[in-house]
Amino acid sequence: MVKKQSSFDSNSSRKLLNIIVPCPLFGMQSTKWRRAIEKIDLLFLTLEALDVSSSQSFGYIAKDLEISHVFPNYVAIWKSRCHNPLRRSSRNTVLSNESFEGLVRILSSMSNQFYPKIRELLTSKSSTQYRYEKWNKFCVRLDELITERMNVRRGLVKKYLINASVNDNFQRQLLLILALSSGPGGLKRLSTSVFEPLL
Repeated sequence: MVKKQSSFDSNSSRKLLNIIVPCPLFGMQSTKWRRAIEKIDLLFLTLEALDVSSSQSFGYIAKDLEISHVFPNYVAIWKSRCHNPLRRSSRNTVLSNESFEGLVRILSSMSNQFYPKIRELLTSKSSTQYRYEKWNKFCVRLDELITERMNVRRGLVKKYLINASVNDNFQRQLLLILALSSGPGGLKRLSTSVFEPLL
């Protein structure tokens, strides 16, 4: 269960995120929140699969969103993503609510920037050969990133890779989430969808 809070701190000029607040009974250590963190990291990997240089923009986006107090640099963003328990090297500490929401904001903002690329991959209007080449390049890159960053011995990671090899529904689902995370209301849609099961 989550609840809304005010968007500003009366004792500070810094904007607070406060999209969602974890239920005090379970906090951010519940299975629901861990699954959300896993999903957020996969969505970041999807952006990196779309553009190999996208990760270099994450820090700039944080600055534009005025959340540099949460993520002063790219390393801070990377450390927050490493709370994903499916990673080869994951952090055992609890991810702060501000960091969680900061990642969601960055994803939504990046989805806006990458929407043309996302739409191009999802549309069926492109020529067959051109679309196949673009789609294949994206899928291969995403598969490489998951294999490289995630612990492939974990059951859920195996499930992701198997689904990705059988059909393209897994990749399409990730892209569709990003597509719906862009534009007006995109942030709100993303903050809700990250808690929904991926598979």
